[in-house]
Amino acid sequence: MTADALDQDSVIKSKCLPTYLVFDISGSMKPHEALLNDTLEFLYNVLVENPRVSEFAQVSIISFSTAAQVVVEMTDIQDLRALPQFSCGGSTNYSAAFAAVQQRIDQDVPALNAGGKGVLRPAVFMMTDGVPTDPGWEAAFQNLVAKSWRRHPHVISYGFGEARPDVLAKIATKGAFIAEKNTESKTAITEAVTSMLRTLVASAKAEQLQLPTEVEGFTTIPLEYMD
Repeated sequence: MTADALDQDSVIKSKCLPTYLVFDISGSMKPHEALLNDTLEFLYNVLVENPRVSEFAQVSIISFSTAAQVVVEMTDIQDLRALPQFSCGGSTNYSAAFAAVQQRIDQDVPALNAGGKGVLRPAVFMMTDGVPTDPGWEAAFQNLVAKSWRRHPHVISYGFGEARPDVLAKIATKGAFIAEKNTESKTAITEAVTSMLRTLVASAKAEQLQLPTEVEGFTTIPLEYMD
């Protein structure tokens, strides 16, 4: 049993990686709303066409603005019959996003384990185009990644637009990337999601989290916090 295995007994189980794709849908993302919805459909199509990936990387999608919402619960992607739509507006409440992810992890990990899965440490991929508008978001992030919480996840952040490197570094434990100045927002969104998908494909093949070292159109940010 590896150190990253969670809530398992001694029986050998098929490994799975609880994966949370967290998207900023605040007001500044309104011009990109159609692209975000197209991206959601693209994610779905890729996962449906790659059952090995969707079986290993159990995916949940969470959006956040003033509040956070579970857009797609962690379930077999093959069973999903309809895709919800993103609707952008509101502020950029990081605390709501971190709290929602933590709550879902506490529900999803036991459920996956009960379903016969060998659950690896969760992975959170967060994409944002701005800075947090809520005071106290640092504490919410520290609660999410606290070593004292057995299920604390790995966190990878992607930023573009008005996102700041120092903030992206603070909300990541494994990798942080910011779009280069000449990268358009449309391209940044597409490349960030492509990076997430490539990471999931590589992770499914290796049966463990495999992080990208580079992302097209992005600069890698040195991390302030490492798990």
